[in-house]
Amino acid sequence: MENSNATRERMAFAAISPIIESNIVLPTETAVRGHDYVSWGEENSYPEYLLDLFKNVPTLHSIISGSVDYVVGDDVIGNWNPWEGKAMNSRGESARELVKKCAYNYFLYGGFALQIIRNGLGEVAEVYVLNTRFLRANKNCDVFYYSEKWCDRYIRSEKMIIYPSWMAGEKQDNCILFVKNANEQVYPSPLYAASVKACEIEKSIDEYHLNEINNGFAPSVMINFNNGRPTDDIKKEIEKSVQEKFAGKSNAGRIMLSWNESLANRTTIDQFSVQDYGAKYEALSAHSRQQIFTAFRANPNLFGIPTDNLGFSQEEYQQAFKLYNRTQIQPVQRLICDAFATALGVEGSITIKPFTLERIGEKDIQ
Repeated sequence: MENSNATRERMAFAAISPIIESNIVLPTETAVRGHDYVSWGEENSYPEYLLDLFKNVPTLHSIISGSVDYVVGDDVIGNWNPWEGKAMNSRGESARELVKKCAYNYFLYGGFALQIIRNGLGEVAEVYVLNTRFLRANKNCDVFYYSEKWCDRYIRSEKMIIYPSWMAGEKQDNCILFVKNANEQVYPSPLYAASVKACEIEKSIDEYHLNEINNGFAPSVMINFNNGRPTDDIKKEIEKSVQEKFAGKSNAGRIMLSWNESLANRTTIDQFSVQDYGAKYEALSAHSRQQIFTAFRANPNLFGIPTDNLGFSQEEYQQAFKLYNRTQIQPVQRLICDAFATALGVEGSITIKPFTLERIGEKDIQ
């Protein structure tokens, strides 16, 4: 009987090995040699990764954008003199615009930062919201570094702006008040951190279908090389080249390679019929969406995404919003209001008028 090794050699068959390439960036925190700041993710790229998910995952984009609108509510009023009803910095940004930036950074990255600038008398003169994406900190979070070049392999110190942390009882000029939702680590963690894989699934499904359309719904194929068997090194090189060019989600197809002794030295392509995976992809897409909503503890109908229950009345919306408002929106509103009160040293320095479908009287949040 022919042994198994001989059989495999005679067949000389090779299939493209299924390679699962993970694009997920983990939120690792690593001390940077020669610098005081802590990197955020592999190659300091975790915030960039989160931003990419926000831009390319429709469900995540809808939830974050909708949540920001809910936090801003019907209006935001600056009550603190001399900014009462006026711009809060030299850029002309209103209290509403600053609160919106805080909410956006919180839902996207898990935290926000207020930059506090004082005048010659030590009084707060301006407040800005820094983009958390460009902010890094040392281990103790008492020094912050701002740069838009963190992904540069060799970032130079002159490309960073260094800020001290806000401290109670002190009147530092140009300092940072950093608010985050994870105190046991240097950097914050977004609410959807546990559903990142679901975000990747939704993103990959969209990419697959787009490329399936662009490739004319090309089914999977087997390529037969009938002009003899090359060496193992050449086989691997050919497999790698074909895989990089044709396989994977970006090309919506699976390819197998086979080397044969002969067939008039021709290469043939045998096309396989492929079953319709539409229902399977739809179920997977629905599951990933649900995972993302679960991470936010949110109802899809609150963000314009209908569920199977098409009879979603205004009363049901109000009940769903009441729960989401209580568990997610109000806590963020309080975080922001408390941050401004701390930065300015004045309680009730801003007032957020809660979101309503109809402007129903409701107690303001301060």
